[in-house]
Amino acid sequence: MRSRRAAVKAQRRTFMLGLMVLIVIVIGSVLLGTIRTQAAPAEPSYKYYTSIQIQKGDTLWNIADEYITDNYDSMDEYMEEICAINHILPGDIHSGQYLTIPYYSAEHLK
Repeated sequence: MRSRRAAVKAQRRTFMLGLMVLIVIVIGSVLLGTIRTQAAPAEPSYKYYTSIQIQKGDTLWNIADEYITDNYDSMDEYMEEICAINHILPGDIHSGQYLTIPYYSAEHLK
């Protein structure tokens, strides 16, 4: 009688262990699937550059505000990139000057 109880107890332990492993696998799959879904962009973005001529009254902030896309985390990050590309400081733009401006687009230009 005792050996039968021991056998039933062992079967229950094995069943519970298997069930726990299955639950961990399912939860892990759901979490990884959710992370991948959130990380994947809806459509690919391509980075491009355009050249613009500074007009009287333009500021780097106004220019950045016009061209910034959701691919940048902040306006400061975008303005730093513009300054780095053009080897300028934020207040160092002048009417008639040309700047290279980066931007992202879903369209793939050829």
